[in-house]
Amino acid sequence: MLTRGPAQLQLRRRSARLAAVLRAVSGVGGAVVALVGLAPPARPVWVAVAVVGLLLWSGLFTVLTLGPEPRPWLYAGDTAAVAVLCLAQDNLVPAEVLAASTGSGWIDMVARAGVLIAQFMLRYTLAFAATTTIAAAHAVGAGGVRDASVVLVLQGLLAAAVVHLLRRGARGADLTLSEDASARASARSRSAARTDELDQQRLLHDTVLATLTMVGTGSITRDSAALPDRAAADLAVIEDLRAHPGAARVVAHDPTPLDVALRTVVTAHRAGLTPLDIEFDVPPLDLPHEVVEALAQGIAEALNNVARHANTRTARVTAGPVGEGIAVEVHDSGSGFDPAAVPSHRRGLRESLHGRMSAVGGSARAVSSPGAGTRVVLRWEP
Repeated sequence: MLTRGPAQLQLRRRSARLAAVLRAVSGVGGAVVALVGLAPPARPVWVAVAVVGLLLWSGLFTVLTLGPEPRPWLYAGDTAAVAVLCLAQDNLVPAEVLAASTGSGWIDMVARAGVLIAQFMLRYTLAFAATTTIAAAHAVGAGGVRDASVVLVLQGLLAAAVVHLLRRGARGADLTLSEDASARASARSRSAARTDELDQQRLLHDTVLATLTMVGTGSITRDSAALPDRAAADLAVIEDLRAHPGAARVVAHDPTPLDVALRTVVTAHRAGLTPLDIEFDVPPLDLPHEVVEALAQGIAEALNNVARHANTRTARVTAGPVGEGIAVEVHDSGSGFDPAAVPSHRRGLRESLHGRMSAVGGSARAVSSPGAGTRVVLRWEP
């Protein structure tokens, strides 16, 4: 599975809502037309059973599609359900409607929605296969290739072209966001390096150069008792700068881009010793340096736990506003665990997550149960 950026994830969510609406409207509309149509159905009992099945499936499909993680099997199941109705349409549609070949029957309504749903929610090859399956089933059920069967194929091709343009635009938007994030990170890195350089120059000016100037002008003589102490203090400053060249910037708590820091963590885990397939949806946001560091290290620990214990190779990293702060989540659909059963000597949750977030005024929470996956939530508010 390819990793999706924010724009692609947003397109996926909107497509899922569209699929839910299409199935709900076509299911209810088809049921109404089937039951109150002007012409009597071919077999009323068959129609009653088909309508009940269609309404039940439409309700289940809508609920699951609007859920947090719709599954591909759901759309394959929709194609299968539509194909079954198309195959049985000679028993479900009045003979005069079927003979008209205008695509005005209630089965045609359901079939058209199935074609659109497949195009928006499945990959190109699977969507084409679904469209072909529905059109072929429609032709078989109608007793031959009709105008409506051909229209289904043309509708699928047009929808595929639209979906291709939308997905390409979303990928381009994600690429632009990624490049912009990298450019901002590079600019911040150069700015931070320049800030460190200026801070070091100011510090040297106020200590070492000041001492040399005082010696050179005679303000401090060589036999002065204060000179050794002053020289020792200056040497300590030089040694500290050598050991911690970036300390001045860190102490200043300059704002740091959270999305860049978390993307770095995710990239490392995608190519680590135990690679993970990670969906990443974190908007651009600047936070205090120590908060970003705590969140990034906490997310890294959560992803380490996924790789080591979850028995899955997929995870999601998302972030969103909470009040005036931020909540960052790592979610997996792995084996899960019982948080209450974790031994007290295990430091992963207690220190790496709870302790680290508490140190910056935030909180950490792990929601899990055996067999139900794990959701780790890190929150911080100013």
